[in-house]
Amino acid sequence: MNKDIYYIEPEDDITDIINHLKSSKQKVIALVPPKKLSVMRSAINLKLIAKTAKNLDKAVVIVTLDPVLMKLAAVSGLPFAKNLQSRPVLPSEYKDAPVSSKPSLKDQSINEVDEVVEESEQDAPQSSKPADTQTAKKVETKNVQKGNSTLANKSKVHQAEELDSNEFEQDSDENNEKTIKKIPAFDSLRKWIILGVALLIVLVIGGIWAFVLAPAAKIMVKIKTTPDNFSENITLVTAADQSNNKEGKILLESESLEKESSIEFEATGERNDGEKASGKLTLTANFSFSTSSASPSNPDRISVPIGSAFAKGNLNYLTIANTDFSWDGSTTSCTVRTTNTCQIRKTVDVVAFEGGTRFNIDPAASGWQSSVEKVDAFNSSAFTGGTDKIVKIVTASDVEKAKNQASQIDEGKDELFAKVKETELKIDASYKKTLGDAVPSPAVGEVAAEGKAKLLAKITYKVNVLDKSAIEEYIRTLVSSRLGEDQKIYEIGSLFIERFQENNAASAKLKAIVKTGPEVTEKTVLDKSLGKKIGEVTTLIKSINGVSEVKVDTSFPWVRSIPEDTNKVSVTITIEEN
Repeated sequence: MNKDIYYIEPEDDITDIINHLKSSKQKVIALVPPKKLSVMRSAINLKLIAKTAKNLDKAVVIVTLDPVLMKLAAVSGLPFAKNLQSRPVLPSEYKDAPVSSKPSLKDQSINEVDEVVEESEQDAPQSSKPADTQTAKKVETKNVQKGNSTLANKSKVHQAEELDSNEFEQDSDENNEKTIKKIPAFDSLRKWIILGVALLIVLVIGGIWAFVLAPAAKIMVKIKTTPDNFSENITLVTAADQSNNKEGKILLESESLEKESSIEFEATGERNDGEKASGKLTLTANFSFSTSSASPSNPDRISVPIGSAFAKGNLNYLTIANTDFSWDGSTTSCTVRTTNTCQIRKTVDVVAFEGGTRFNIDPAASGWQSSVEKVDAFNSSAFTGGTDKIVKIVTASDVEKAKNQASQIDEGKDELFAKVKETELKIDASYKKTLGDAVPSPAVGEVAAEGKAKLLAKITYKVNVLDKSAIEEYIRTLVSSRLGEDQKIYEIGSLFIERFQENNAASAKLKAIVKTGPEVTEKTVLDKSLGKKIGEVTTLIKSINGVSEVKVDTSFPWVRSIPEDTNKVSVTITIEEN
């Protein structure tokens, strides 16, 4: 619900406040006066505000922290609040308001003013402030006319308006003093009786708590153990259904890691990628008179396919077209005829096997080698056009050398070992790495820019592991069978595997340090402690062979015995460091 907040100015009088109540369109109006405003410290003015609010069917709340104004508001029937957000206190809820059965001068004056207000409200217009001012004047005029004497009535109203908060407080104090005097004298004795009973109850409860509920104890027992070296051969199996921990057949598992490594290497191969020399080569096909049965219908044929090689020393040239020779057995088709041979010649274009100026050669009638049987060659003109451009290329030996480097990389070992869980025991001797696919970049035979190349290789790292709980089960089974009834295993540590062999019947030697000592349990300690004196408890527990120290702490200094309730006794058993 919306409310109208009216901050009263120091210069405002009661007429301004009443006019604001009439002109406000809200049902709830909060009046916020400044400190010690005289117009709000008059009981008559507050009565006028309450009366006006009632006639207008509006709720008026006084917002103040002044205790005097709170009392005046409560007496006048107006609710008040400490701030605009807090809940208003109704007059019926205010317990400190003075109560008086006799009407005072203040009440008589207020009643008279109420009657004047009722009469003035019936005649006065409510549209504007000047009209309200005239109403206030009419109130004053009618008030004067009602009395037998104008001077007497004015004096009466004046006296009522001057009834301020100090007078109201004095009346309240007088009423309070009268009330206090009526309290019987035995009230002070009653207070002492109540205090004494409360003190007795506290003492009883405190005694129950201190001697029944609070007592608790903590018993700390330190045991001295004996370390023994454990060393036994175990069998390692690869199938879960073959394992038997108690018999020393432990399941062999593994952790692996695959990483891709990059190895940079130098390309050592060279190639001349300059322009290739070219020229014309004369090919001579040799047909034999003595062995040939060639005829026009069935001639002998010799073919030189494209790409056929002809060499001059260590310089190779390749044909760039197919060349076919055919002989019908006649002598007229021979280019050159000897006693037993018919030679047929043709010219073919060739190009050098690779670039380089060294392929630029002069005419040579001999010294040529042919890759085609029964075909000879010579060049009657020079070969030209070859230029030099030496480049580095990757060779197969370069790649093999890089693979050897990759196999030496161990960068994944630490990462692999970090993958091993705390519940697993790694077998260091089983660690190995395997080089997988290795791809050179650039590939073999290709040019390596500035002679640099890379080898991308996949490396698999692997290590075998054993489950620690399975190992400890085997150790406990074996060691417990060797201990007496009053001894037990307290700790198994320093697990280590040596002499690992991975084959069809994998095996290893298991080593550990086993700490054994007297079997002292929480139940043992409680049986010797509950309900006994602290000194007696210390003696009884320390008499157990292997117990090196006993310490008892109680919850309070006055507790000298161990409680009977096990829930109030805690037992801590620790092993003495060797």
